[in-house]
Amino acid sequence: MNKNAKGFTLLEVLIALGIVSVISILSWQGLQEVLRSANRVTEVDEQIQTVAAVFSQFEKDLDALELTLDTPTPESDLIEVTGNGLLIQFTQRNTSEPAYRERVEWVLDGTNLLRIARRQPNPEQPSISDPIATRGLQVRLLREPGGWSSPVTFGNHVVQERTDLELQGPALQLNSGTPAQRPPESGEGEAPGTPETTEGQAVRSLVRAVEISLTQPNNQVVTQVFLTGGVY
Repeated sequence: MNKNAKGFTLLEVLIALGIVSVISILSWQGLQEVLRSANRVTEVDEQIQTVAAVFSQFEKDLDALELTLDTPTPESDLIEVTGNGLLIQFTQRNTSEPAYRERVEWVLDGTNLLRIARRQPNPEQPSISDPIATRGLQVRLLREPGGWSSPVTFGNHVVQERTDLELQGPALQLNSGTPAQRPPESGEGEAPGTPETTEGQAVRSLVRAVEISLTQPNNQVVTQVFLTGGVY
């Protein structure tokens, strides 16, 4: 046995273990931060995909409209803001099925956005989308003539500064021979943005665009303007 052989002292071993422990803790904290960052990126990506899917469906619903200035009937296409959300009624033709009437409601139920579609001839059996996490919804309609209506807000929508967009192209002309004016009935209020003639009579207008703003669960607001289908 070599009596001159030397080993590590207890103090040196403790110091080495301490250094290794510090490095391990720092490495673990760094790994946790990387995992948290990856989770945040995944969450943001999922929210972006969800909003893109919602807006894509909004665009399809609004593009299916065939709005006109003719005297409205129960079968006419329409779009209006209700006390629960946005109501759209149209004839669906862009499917492999025969054309059918569809009545779509976009409703904010608490913190979930729902699309409720009712088809003829079975309107009592609605098709309801999966809940979409949404804190708030705001809708504005661009009427011609008339301009932008006042925004209608649902839920806890984060209000932001907005700019009124102007559509390019010639102004919409009233159909020749179509009754475009009507005197307001007694006690009847006029819809926001409805213009008047010099005689004080309300002019029927056409919804040419819709502005939709969604407040996401992280309080970020996404806004997009959609054109409606119909006579321009």
